[in-house]
Amino acid sequence: MSEEFESKFVGDKISRVKFTDASIEATTFLSGTYDAHSNSVDFWSINSQEDEDGEAMSVIDNLSKIPHRGDVTGLDYNKGLAAASSSKGHVSLYKMDKLAADSRLNSLHCWESLHIFKSGNASPCTDLAIEDNIATCGEDGTIHILDTTKPAPIRSLVDCDSTSLTSILWVTQQCVAVVNTCGQLKVFDIRQNEARPIQTFVLSGEINALNCLEKHPSQHHLVATGSYNGMLGIYDLRQDKVPVTVLEGHQGSSITDIKFHPRSPDSLFSSAADGSVWQWNGGRRSMRPGGDIDGPSAWFLADAAKHRIEVIELSSATPQASIMSNFEVNSLDVSNNTLVCGTDNGAICIFNNLIV
Repeated sequence: MSEEFESKFVGDKISRVKFTDASIEATTFLSGTYDAHSNSVDFWSINSQEDEDGEAMSVIDNLSKIPHRGDVTGLDYNKGLAAASSSKGHVSLYKMDKLAADSRLNSLHCWESLHIFKSGNASPCTDLAIEDNIATCGEDGTIHILDTTKPAPIRSLVDCDSTSLTSILWVTQQCVAVVNTCGQLKVFDIRQNEARPIQTFVLSGEINALNCLEKHPSQHHLVATGSYNGMLGIYDLRQDKVPVTVLEGHQGSSITDIKFHPRSPDSLFSSAADGSVWQWNGGRRSMRPGGDIDGPSAWFLADAAKHRIEVIELSSATPQASIMSNFEVNSLDVSNNTLVCGTDNGAICIFNNLIV
């Protein structure tokens, strides 16, 4: 069994991480850097080796590195394709052949100058999401839909928000959800001619920016958001206006990323600017092969949830993770019993042997 915690010092701040392997033993992932002299998108493998005492340990190896113009602000992967968004306003597409002998990441295409302010200056593309197509959002309040086989966007919702959009995901093949710096969650139908949301949700109370957005792996009407003041919001898109559950976390520190466990979605993981990583447990139900789960989701039980949710502070419960203290954890991803984190201390950190 591997050590509970492993780290790899890479020297640059890690803005995004994304697993590319959903097998029982996840072995490959992507990372992106920011605030570096030369930013990059990197392809990594996790291999198990024995140390001098014969104990199993995880070794993190770099398989491929591709230079990236600007900070990597978003990173996603689907079916052999990866995409990265840039603070310079463009989106890069990559192809990966993990069966090849060298398992390299190769550049395919770049959509230049996607996000532009009205002044004509480049707007950061703040996030993206890949399913059949790629959805992007930016500080310019615009959403673009990209077909991986076409050189220009196939749909653009220009100025669909007057504030900066911070995160995006596909709710269905026709609808995307975004969050903004005014604490709003909005859903857009990309088939409509007008750039107006079909739903708008507001986190009640004082206005705080929403930084990140995640959907339940089997119940896609259920989404979670993380806010600037450490609030975790759970929304049912079949309802209107407000989240069904709001939970306080990370001692009020800004939540930077959230992920449902793909096979045990009653477990959710979050990272924060204070260097903390939390595991929120609402139950111990696993997803069936068909995608169904017995009983109602713990995240729907608004009143009871505050008493039922168990929180494990992974970063403080794991002594070796002290290297993360006081350094912002910018991104995380989870696959089976492994959690990978990207931090501001120039290291990629991995939690092994998770209990979900």
